[in-house]
Amino acid sequence: MIAVAAVYVYFLLFAQFGFLKAVQAALGGGTEVIRPIMAVMGLAGVGGSVLAARLFAEQNGRRGLNVGFGLCAAAAAGSMGANSLGEFSGVAFLVGLGTGLTTVTLAGMLRRAAGDMRLGLIIGTGTGLAYGICNLPGIFDACPEAQAQWAVVAVAAGWAGGRRLTPQFRLAQTGGEYSKPATAAWVVVFAALVCLDSAAFYIIQHTSALKERMWAGTEQLLLNASAHLVVAVLAGWALDRGWLGRAVGLGAAALLLACGLLDQPAPAGVGLLYIAGVSLYSTGLVYYPSRSGRPGLAALVYVVAGWGGSALGIGLVEGQQELFPVFIGTAGTIILVGFILRGLDHGQKA
Repeated sequence: MIAVAAVYVYFLLFAQFGFLKAVQAALGGGTEVIRPIMAVMGLAGVGGSVLAARLFAEQNGRRGLNVGFGLCAAAAAGSMGANSLGEFSGVAFLVGLGTGLTTVTLAGMLRRAAGDMRLGLIIGTGTGLAYGICNLPGIFDACPEAQAQWAVVAVAAGWAGGRRLTPQFRLAQTGGEYSKPATAAWVVVFAALVCLDSAAFYIIQHTSALKERMWAGTEQLLLNASAHLVVAVLAGWALDRGWLGRAVGLGAAALLLACGLLDQPAPAGVGLLYIAGVSLYSTGLVYYPSRSGRPGLAALVYVVAGWGGSALGIGLVEGQQELFPVFIGTAGTIILVGFILRGLDHGQKA
């Protein structure tokens, strides 16, 4: 639980938020500065993910986590002293490499260490804690240097938790969810969800009215943090009952509806709807590759859906002030097709 929460806190609070704020604060400018930094981070993340999959073995899993967490900590600490494009590019490389190594190695270790009985609940609670922590007042709205410091604290906690991940369960068959057609369908679904979420987050973050409505004030942030935790824990409970399709499908529906309502005049509950969708699919995003116990599958999911989906989502809405219906509709269609293909492969409804 601690290891999952630590990785998510690092990625959400620092890699995709605080670090980029630090780059802009130090170098000024907009997309012309951020774009090369994110390209370096993404390419290093892909490389770290592939490297972790190639090197993974049960006996060296904890060592891989130590290396990954160490690189993440070095990046967060280094960001506090960086002041040039070259220095920030070096930090971005460490961020991507460390995150790629850690996420794939952790996905390969979780089921071996936790077994099947509570795997979903462990992942759901860790995911919910991470989103909850990142939304706490004083952390969400902290300065970039403070967020980097919180990232170092998270990495230290993750390193301590990772030391206790000892393989003790043999991996049983996981069923049709991991056939080649079903795997392809899930990668498509997760990629579309990450793309849509990244685009929505970008629009909200760069639209003052939306940001004020959804993320302003102590009470709102505390409500957001609590909602993230509750929904993610419920998602984990559902996953332990074999409801992967239902949980992610419900999350997709909530996220699509929330995105469709963003441009409406202050619709009540749109923020909570967005939070529910994100927490549901994010829990599934960790659970699906982790349950397989196959680092190669984790690398595929996180390279295509994680790094690729987030870059595509931000790139498609860069400089815009709203999510156009055609974008939301296309994402929804891709998700629906993915679920249909997954259901056909199972001989059951998605």
